[in-house]
Amino acid sequence: MKTRDEWNSAIPPGPVAHTRNAMGRWHPLAEHLVAVAEIGRRFGDRLGLGEFAYIAGLLHDLGKYAPAFQEYLRACQQADQGLCPRPRPGSVPHKQAGAAVAASLPGGAPAAFAIFGHHEGMPDRAALKREVVTHHAAAAALLQLGKEDCPSLASLPGLADAARRLARTPLESEMLIRMVFSCLVDADALDTEAHTDPSSSATRSRPSLSLQEMEALLVQDQHALIAAAPATPVNKIRREVYCAALKAALEPPGVFKLTVPTGGGKTRTSLAFALRHAVEHGLERVIYAIPYTSIVDQTVEVFETILGPDAVLEHHSALEPETGAPERDLWRRLACQNWDAPLIVTTTVQLFESLFSNRPGRCRKVHRLARSVIVLDEVQTLPVKLLNPLVDGLRRLVERYGSTVLLCTATQPALDRDSLVAIGFPDAREIAPDPPRLFHGLRRVMYDLSPLDDGDGWTWERVAREMRGRDACLAVLNTRKDALALLEALDDDCALHLSTLLCGRHRRDTLAEIRRRLAEGEPCRVVSTQVVECGCDLDFPLVLRALGPLDRIVQAAGRCNREGQRPVGESKVVIFRPASGGSPRGSYAVALSVANRYLHGNANLHDPAIYERYFRELYRQDDTDARRVMKLREDFDFPQVVEKLRLIEDDTVGVLVRYQEAASEYDALLADVKVTGRMTRELWRRAQPMLVSLLRREFEEHRRAGLVDTLPEAPDLYVWKGGYDPVRGLQAGAREPGEWIT
Repeated sequence: MKTRDEWNSAIPPGPVAHTRNAMGRWHPLAEHLVAVAEIGRRFGDRLGLGEFAYIAGLLHDLGKYAPAFQEYLRACQQADQGLCPRPRPGSVPHKQAGAAVAASLPGGAPAAFAIFGHHEGMPDRAALKREVVTHHAAAAALLQLGKEDCPSLASLPGLADAARRLARTPLESEMLIRMVFSCLVDADALDTEAHTDPSSSATRSRPSLSLQEMEALLVQDQHALIAAAPATPVNKIRREVYCAALKAALEPPGVFKLTVPTGGGKTRTSLAFALRHAVEHGLERVIYAIPYTSIVDQTVEVFETILGPDAVLEHHSALEPETGAPERDLWRRLACQNWDAPLIVTTTVQLFESLFSNRPGRCRKVHRLARSVIVLDEVQTLPVKLLNPLVDGLRRLVERYGSTVLLCTATQPALDRDSLVAIGFPDAREIAPDPPRLFHGLRRVMYDLSPLDDGDGWTWERVAREMRGRDACLAVLNTRKDALALLEALDDDCALHLSTLLCGRHRRDTLAEIRRRLAEGEPCRVVSTQVVECGCDLDFPLVLRALGPLDRIVQAAGRCNREGQRPVGESKVVIFRPASGGSPRGSYAVALSVANRYLHGNANLHDPAIYERYFRELYRQDDTDARRVMKLREDFDFPQVVEKLRLIEDDTVGVLVRYQEAASEYDALLADVKVTGRMTRELWRRAQPMLVSLLRREFEEHRRAGLVDTLPEAPDLYVWKGGYDPVRGLQAGAREPGEWIT
């Protein structure tokens, strides 16, 4: 029998938002509504939409005043005490009432969308309208009930003037809705966490370096670097670009370009610009977005060397387990939820798929994109078929929400309005002083285009013969299948291979071995896919590049004579047409075709202007809004925008491989899964470096063939049972997953 006190403890003192916490305290509903409204208004005031966020916060849980919901919470509390079975989560919805009241207010649509989506995600316009009409009468009754408990509900501020100011077009309205939604879901999560988990809530306030302190550390490190670096022509140009960036940082916020050849110090210079610009103009954070996780690792290492290990918040899907004190680990995990940190390094996928998401978890960070410096590294890698919505989203962050965008690359794309049909950046300012002169000054290679005149193309044996003639040589192919074919023809037991047939840990080990061999003058012949072309600081005397997109060819050239230590005449980039090679489909194939025409016209690849002309023609040939995302945004179809705006469009599945050098980590992971009985977030992080991505259809073929298995404790972890070669990686004839996964 339960005692009277045990029964009474399950009865709240009045309308509540959440059940009792570990200290036995219920969360009063009025207190929660006002707190979320005030936090949301604080977030929104920075962006000129404080009243929208306030209304959304005040009304978001209005439906919890319904007697049925209060009974649901009592049943949950009784279940926690073993007094009754637990009710099904979500069995008593509460989002409709607040959304209906918000929709009835002049200009209240942004708050209505946000409220309706604050648990399961924002709906499309038709779905919201149906729910609002259906629940209008019940919502009005609950509002009257709520006013008796929460006096703030009696005086809702008007929104019509703000709506007219911030939402003059459908796309402005759509971005306003996203910002209001982000302010609401972040405020709701923070106040709920303060009730349910006060210790985690307190950890969020852990001190971190300010942007001013980071800038001071970078200045100090730069002075030391200048003092130690030899006065080579390359280092002179790097210093010139660095100083130009500091000068440009004083200009008003907006869109900037940093067009610097590979090896021109782009990473350090872009960070210097971002920190100086943020401090000068009172911006709140720097968000550094990179297309590939392999470059994220390298960039974070550079930043942490300069600023210290606690300065950088690294957030991407392949993050390895963090080391250090538990409090530091907890702070990083919490900060990744809403990017409440001064310096974030993330992936381009994470950035854009959060900006255009409709899910509460992903959207918590969206309001942090406002009033930030957003650095897009290797901006030319943005998917052509999504350029219009991606560029439009960035432009609205700049024009309406006070952000600055920096476009970094050696091959600057044509992101102007002429190329992107009135969507692009009309006033982007170039930071680099006289890019043509810089490209000439940093000219470190000779391009040999003569093999393209060979009508039959080069066989793999011919490419292998060229490689055998040099002690150090890098060959870059368009597909993994081609890379394996060249390896076979090369028949060199000492050759190395880079592609995503290797798990992440294997690729990092291979890159380290390549650097060691090059540094010590040992034979180093490497066959790679495009995975080597961005961010890998390798330095070969000869690079052989299969005909591909123009920007990819230039990236491959960045692995040749990177530091300018050899004479230009001894550093060659040879472009050849494979006699039997393949190419990824879609935009990659279109870009290859355009590049082929340019290269046959004796193009000067040392002229930066050629790349804007190339990209302009590429955008005319391709479709920069192939999935019609812009129309979906104008129609407020938030679920379909999420579905269509996926930067990595191939449906892939990761399989866990037993790479020999990580065998102990592999064995320990499987043992811990058996003990834990499931895959936790931490176990997934440990698994990431040992995963290889397979197309779903080939994954299913391999599973039917018995090459993929699962653990009874973790049916969502797929374990590779086929071969894994120490050079070639996963062995089973894996097909190409597409241009973004190479």
